[in-house]
Amino acid sequence: MGNVRSLPNKMDELAVLTRHQREYRECSLLLFTETWLTALTPDTAAELDGFTLLRADRSKESGKRKGGGLAVFVNDRWCNPGHITVKEQHCCKDIELLAVSMRPYYLPREFTHALVVVVYVPPSANADAACDVLLSAVSRLQTQHPDALLLISGDFNHASPSSSLPKFTQYVTCHTRDNKTLDLFYANTKEAYHSLPLPPLGRADHNLVHLLPVYKTLVHRQPAVTRTVKK
Repeated sequence: MGNVRSLPNKMDELAVLTRHQREYRECSLLLFTETWLTALTPDTAAELDGFTLLRADRSKESGKRKGGGLAVFVNDRWCNPGHITVKEQHCCKDIELLAVSMRPYYLPREFTHALVVVVYVPPSANADAACDVLLSAVSRLQTQHPDALLLISGDFNHASPSSSLPKFTQYVTCHTRDNKTLDLFYANTKEAYHSLPLPPLGRADHNLVHLLPVYKTLVHRQPAVTRTVKK
């Protein structure tokens, strides 16, 4: 996950990474902010072999002409592309948001499916207004899908959503831009991930973050029992 500051000019590098480096090749999700994709950018300019792309480009409702944009790459080996659905999109001057639902091949039994919310809060945004939009979206998703694993990833800049998400745990413990941690990752379950910094893509000014799952399932399968019936 991370802020890439223009995705199209980094796709060659990303393709090489997902082909040759395990950290990228085996990622279930790649979550990016500031893609700088527009309505004039075809999906082919951001295609990645083995991954399904979902994008939310910055719209005129943001009040800005360029920049912004969100992207979710879902690993086809983790989730069938037919089991992926966009749940919400929102773009205004304070926040950009994309929510995606996925039913992967495997999840711990206590979760029915996974939801990921990718967020970008611009430096000029009203932080309180941005957090209100995020909280409203998360509340709707949790009401509709109370048993889903819910992940929130994004560049929050000066916004601090932790107080609005008391039942979520924030997992990024490394700096993501200079000596600041602007890119955050939340999950609605505890002891689920461990974060490691990765180098930026190209000349982006944010480090990427690798979230390694450490979660232990809470619901265990009953052991199989074979019974012999005497005749």
